[in-house]
Amino acid sequence: MKKKIIYLTGLTIITIMLNSCELETSGNGKLDGFWHLERIDTIGWQGSQSASSGSSAVSSMVNDLSGARIFWAFQHQLLELSEHDGNYATCLCRFSYSGSSLVVNEPYRFDRDNGDEPLTDAELLKPFGINNIEEHFTVERLTGSKMILSTDFLRLTFTKF
Repeated sequence: MKKKIIYLTGLTIITIMLNSCELETSGNGKLDGFWHLERIDTIGWQGSQSASSGSSAVSSMVNDLSGARIFWAFQHQLLELSEHDGNYATCLCRFSYSGSSLVVNEPYRFDRDNGDEPLTDAELLKPFGINNIEEHFTVERLTGSKMILSTDFLRLTFTKF
């Protein structure tokens, strides 16, 4: 009889614990995770003016970052921008994602010892492919292993790490 009471009490506690647990999901789907920034292409970049025509030539430039250790890490509503070679400061940003649109905003320089510092210009974000305090990206491609984001001027290519 004593064993039955202990068994029922234990079963009741486990049932209550399982019912009280609630799984929280971010709704970010394939976006969540650790992404290696491998390439930044300039698109629609206005080159120097031609002496003969006086018009600007549209050109593109490619920055191959496959050998660099630059990462974007998405979790819930927080984006961490980090570089693991010690060349750039780690930054934190808020973001909102809805299928074909990604907006990155509210950037901070990561500094746990002295308090994260809000950024007022985008200079620290530029090595990560972000040129504005609030940057709007079009999600061109997002699979379980590849992501391509673009603005009017840049196309960023990532591989999931």
